[in-house]
Amino acid sequence: MSQQPSPPPYQPGPPAYQPAPDPGGTPAYGPPPPQGSYQGPWPSQLPSGSFPGMPAVGIARPLTITLAAWFLIASSIAPLAGIPAILDWMGTYMHTSLLQATARSSRASAANAAAFASQFTAIMTPVVWISALIGVAVTVLLALGIRAGMNWVRILLTVFAGLSVIGYVSNLALAAVLPTAGTFPMPAFVYVLSFLSGALYIAAAVLTWLRPSSQYIAARRAAKLGGGYLR
Repeated sequence: MSQQPSPPPYQPGPPAYQPAPDPGGTPAYGPPPPQGSYQGPWPSQLPSGSFPGMPAVGIARPLTITLAAWFLIASSIAPLAGIPAILDWMGTYMHTSLLQATARSSRASAANAAAFASQFTAIMTPVVWISALIGVAVTVLLALGIRAGMNWVRILLTVFAGLSVIGYVSNLALAAVLPTAGTFPMPAFVYVLSFLSGALYIAAAVLTWLRPSSQYIAARRAAKLGGGYLR
Protein backbone atom coordinates (compact mmCIF):
# COMPACT_ATOMS: atom_id res chain seq x y z
CA MET A 1 0.00 0.00 0.00
CA SER A 2 1.14 3.54 -0.72
CA GLN A 3 1.42 5.92 2.23
CA GLN A 4 -1.16 8.78 2.22
CA PRO A 5 0.40 12.28 2.26
CA SER A 6 -0.16 14.21 5.50
CA PRO A 7 -2.24 17.42 5.25
CA PRO A 8 -0.40 20.73 5.54
CA PRO A 9 -0.47 22.45 8.92
CA TYR A 10 -3.39 24.91 9.56
CA GLN A 11 -2.56 28.56 9.05
CA PRO A 12 -5.23 31.07 10.11
CA GLY A 13 -6.23 33.52 7.42
CA PRO A 14 -7.28 37.16 7.78
CA PRO A 15 -10.57 37.81 9.63
CA ALA A 16 -13.67 38.33 7.59
CA TYR A 17 -14.11 41.92 9.04
CA GLN A 18 -11.43 44.33 10.09
CA PRO A 19 -12.34 47.77 11.48
CA ALA A 20 -10.72 50.46 9.39
CA PRO A 21 -8.66 52.89 11.44
CA ASP A 22 -9.58 56.53 11.35
CA PRO A 23 -7.21 59.11 9.84
CA GLY A 24 -5.62 59.64 13.25
CA GLY A 25 -4.56 56.03 13.42
CA THR A 26 -6.88 54.97 16.24
CA PRO A 27 -9.38 52.14 15.75
CA ALA A 28 -12.96 53.05 14.89
CA TYR A 29 -14.24 51.53 18.11
CA GLY A 30 -12.86 50.68 21.47
CA PRO A 31 -13.68 48.13 24.08
CA PRO A 32 -17.27 48.22 25.31
CA PRO A 33 -17.83 50.22 28.52
CA PRO A 34 -18.32 48.29 31.72
CA GLN A 35 -21.89 47.23 32.30
CA GLY A 36 -23.85 49.74 34.35
CA SER A 37 -21.52 52.70 33.69
CA TYR A 38 -23.11 56.06 32.82
CA GLN A 39 -22.56 57.29 29.26
CA GLY A 40 -23.82 60.82 28.70
CA PRO A 41 -23.36 64.45 29.71
CA TRP A 42 -22.58 65.26 33.30
CA PRO A 43 -25.22 67.24 35.27
CA SER A 44 -22.95 70.31 35.10
CA GLN A 45 -23.23 70.20 31.30
CA LEU A 46 -27.04 70.24 31.33
CA PRO A 47 -29.30 73.31 31.50
CA SER A 48 -30.29 74.51 34.93
CA GLY A 49 -33.38 72.67 36.17
CA SER A 50 -32.87 69.52 34.10
CA PHE A 51 -31.33 66.12 34.73
CA PRO A 52 -29.95 63.23 32.64
CA GLY A 53 -32.65 61.67 30.48
CA MET A 54 -34.91 64.72 30.69
CA PRO A 55 -35.68 66.20 27.26
CA ALA A 56 -34.60 69.83 27.02
CA VAL A 57 -37.40 71.91 25.53
CA GLY A 58 -36.52 75.60 25.92
CA ILE A 59 -39.66 77.73 26.09
CA ALA A 60 -39.05 81.44 26.48
CA ARG A 61 -41.43 83.37 28.72
CA PRO A 62 -43.38 85.91 26.61
CA LEU A 63 -43.42 89.61 27.39
CA THR A 64 -47.15 89.51 28.11
CA ILE A 65 -46.64 87.12 31.03
CA THR A 66 -43.78 89.21 32.44
CA LEU A 67 -45.80 92.42 32.18
CA ALA A 68 -48.83 90.76 33.79
CA ALA A 69 -46.74 89.69 36.78
CA TRP A 70 -45.24 93.15 37.26
CA PHE A 71 -48.62 94.85 36.78
CA LEU A 72 -50.04 92.69 39.55
CA ILE A 73 -47.22 93.59 41.94
CA ALA A 74 -47.57 97.30 41.11
CA SER A 75 -51.35 97.16 41.59
CA SER A 76 -50.87 95.86 45.14
CA ILE A 77 -48.11 98.27 46.13
CA ALA A 78 -49.61 101.50 44.74
CA PRO A 79 -52.50 101.75 47.26
CA LEU A 80 -50.06 101.56 50.19
CA ALA A 81 -49.02 105.16 49.52
CA GLY A 82 -52.56 106.35 50.18
CA ILE A 83 -53.16 104.52 53.48
CA PRO A 84 -51.85 107.36 55.73
CA ALA A 85 -54.16 109.82 53.96
CA ILE A 86 -57.10 107.43 54.29
CA LEU A 87 -56.48 106.98 58.02
CA ASP A 88 -56.22 110.73 58.49
CA TRP A 89 -59.45 111.18 56.53
CA MET A 90 -61.20 108.58 58.68
CA GLY A 91 -60.18 110.29 61.92
CA THR A 92 -61.13 113.75 60.64
CA TYR A 93 -64.45 112.54 59.28
CA MET A 94 -65.30 110.72 62.48
CA HIS A 95 -64.36 113.72 64.61
CA THR A 96 -66.31 116.15 62.43
CA SER A 97 -69.40 113.94 62.35
CA LEU A 98 -69.41 113.50 66.13
CA LEU A 99 -68.92 117.23 66.70
CA GLN A 100 -71.84 118.00 64.44
CA ALA A 101 -73.97 115.47 66.33
CA THR A 102 -73.04 117.01 69.71
CA ALA A 103 -73.09 120.66 68.62
CA ARG A 104 -75.95 121.44 70.96
CA SER A 105 -74.56 119.47 73.86
CA SER A 106 -72.08 120.47 76.50
CA ARG A 107 -68.35 120.81 76.09
CA ALA A 108 -67.88 117.47 77.83
CA SER A 109 -69.78 115.73 75.06
CA ALA A 110 -67.55 117.39 72.46
CA ALA A 111 -64.44 116.27 74.33
CA ASN A 112 -65.79 112.72 74.49
CA ALA A 113 -66.44 112.83 70.75
CA ALA A 114 -62.84 113.87 70.06
CA ALA A 115 -61.50 111.13 72.34
CA PHE A 116 -63.70 108.53 70.64
CA ALA A 117 -62.49 109.63 67.20
CA SER A 118 -58.86 109.29 68.33
CA GLN A 119 -59.50 105.83 69.76
CA PHE A 120 -61.28 104.76 66.61
CA THR A 121 -58.35 105.88 64.45
CA ALA A 122 -55.86 104.11 66.73
CA ILE A 123 -57.82 100.86 66.47
CA MET A 124 -58.33 101.05 62.71
CA THR A 125 -54.71 101.88 61.86
CA PRO A 126 -53.26 98.37 62.41
CA VAL A 127 -56.37 96.77 60.92
CA VAL A 128 -56.03 98.74 57.69
CA TRP A 129 -52.28 98.12 57.41
CA ILE A 130 -52.55 94.39 58.12
CA SER A 131 -55.36 94.02 55.59
CA ALA A 132 -53.34 95.89 52.98
CA LEU A 133 -50.22 93.78 53.56
CA ILE A 134 -52.26 90.57 53.32
CA GLY A 135 -53.64 91.82 50.03
CA VAL A 136 -50.09 92.52 48.81
CA ALA A 137 -48.96 89.01 49.79
CA VAL A 138 -51.89 87.38 47.98
CA THR A 139 -51.32 89.46 44.85
CA VAL A 140 -47.59 88.65 44.82
CA LEU A 141 -48.43 84.95 45.01
CA LEU A 142 -50.79 85.38 42.07
CA ALA A 143 -48.01 87.16 40.16
CA LEU A 144 -45.59 84.31 40.81
CA GLY A 145 -48.21 81.79 39.66
CA ILE A 146 -48.81 83.75 36.46
CA ARG A 147 -45.07 84.00 35.85
CA ALA A 148 -44.80 80.21 36.23
CA GLY A 149 -47.57 79.72 33.64
CA MET A 150 -50.21 78.17 35.91
CA ASN A 151 -53.60 78.12 34.23
CA TRP A 152 -55.64 77.82 37.43
CA VAL A 153 -53.96 81.01 38.73
CA ARG A 154 -55.00 82.78 35.53
CA ILE A 155 -58.60 81.68 36.06
CA LEU A 156 -58.50 82.82 39.70
CA LEU A 157 -57.03 86.18 38.66
CA THR A 158 -59.80 86.62 36.11
CA VAL A 159 -62.44 85.99 38.77
CA PHE A 160 -60.80 88.51 41.11
CA ALA A 161 -60.61 91.06 38.30
CA GLY A 162 -64.31 90.62 37.59
CA LEU A 163 -65.12 91.12 41.26
CA SER A 164 -62.95 94.25 41.26
CA VAL A 165 -64.92 95.69 38.36
CA ILE A 166 -68.18 95.00 40.20
CA GLY A 167 -66.75 96.64 43.33
CA TYR A 168 -65.70 99.79 41.45
CA VAL A 169 -69.12 100.12 39.82
CA SER A 170 -70.82 99.67 43.20
CA ASN A 171 -68.60 102.32 44.80
CA LEU A 172 -69.41 104.78 42.04
CA ALA A 173 -73.12 104.12 42.50
CA LEU A 174 -72.87 104.64 46.26
CA ALA A 175 -70.86 107.82 45.77
CA ALA A 176 -73.60 109.16 43.54
CA VAL A 177 -76.32 108.31 46.08
CA LEU A 178 -74.62 109.14 49.38
CA PRO A 179 -73.93 112.83 50.05
CA THR A 180 -70.74 112.08 51.99
CA ALA A 181 -68.57 111.83 48.88
CA GLY A 182 -69.50 115.36 47.87
CA THR A 183 -69.51 117.04 51.26
CA PHE A 184 -66.45 115.33 52.76
CA PRO A 185 -64.36 113.77 49.97
CA MET A 186 -61.04 112.02 50.43
CA PRO A 187 -57.82 113.53 49.03
CA ALA A 188 -57.68 113.48 45.24
CA PHE A 189 -54.51 111.37 44.98
CA VAL A 190 -56.24 108.57 46.93
CA TYR A 191 -58.78 108.31 44.11
CA VAL A 192 -55.96 108.41 41.55
CA LEU A 193 -54.09 105.60 43.29
CA SER A 194 -57.26 103.52 43.55
CA PHE A 195 -58.00 103.99 39.85
CA LEU A 196 -54.39 103.18 38.90
CA SER A 197 -54.40 100.03 41.02
CA GLY A 198 -57.64 98.80 39.51
CA ALA A 199 -56.50 99.55 35.96
CA LEU A 200 -53.22 97.65 36.46
CA TYR A 201 -55.06 94.68 37.98
CA ILE A 202 -57.52 94.43 35.11
CA ALA A 203 -54.77 94.95 32.53
CA ALA A 204 -52.80 92.09 34.08
CA ALA A 205 -55.81 89.80 33.78
CA VAL A 206 -56.28 90.78 30.12
CA LEU A 207 -52.59 90.21 29.33
CA THR A 208 -52.79 86.64 30.59
CA TRP A 209 -55.42 85.81 27.96
CA LEU A 210 -53.53 87.14 24.96
CA ARG A 211 -52.25 84.60 22.42
CA PRO A 212 -48.56 84.56 23.54
CA SER A 213 -49.63 84.06 27.14
CA SER A 214 -52.06 81.29 26.25
CA GLN A 215 -49.42 79.53 24.14
CA TYR A 216 -46.91 79.75 26.97
CA ILE A 217 -49.37 78.41 29.54
CA ALA A 218 -50.34 75.55 27.19
CA ALA A 219 -46.67 74.73 26.54
CA ARG A 220 -45.96 74.92 30.27
CA ARG A 221 -48.69 72.39 30.95
CA ALA A 222 -47.51 70.11 28.12
CA ALA A 223 -43.91 70.28 29.32
CA LYS A 224 -44.98 69.49 32.86
CA LEU A 225 -46.90 66.43 31.71
CA GLY A 226 -44.17 65.32 29.31
CA GLY A 227 -41.13 66.13 31.44
CA GLY A 228 -39.83 69.11 29.48
CA TYR A 229 -37.63 71.95 30.57
CA LEU A 230 -38.83 75.54 30.91
CA ARG A 231 -36.67 78.57 31.41
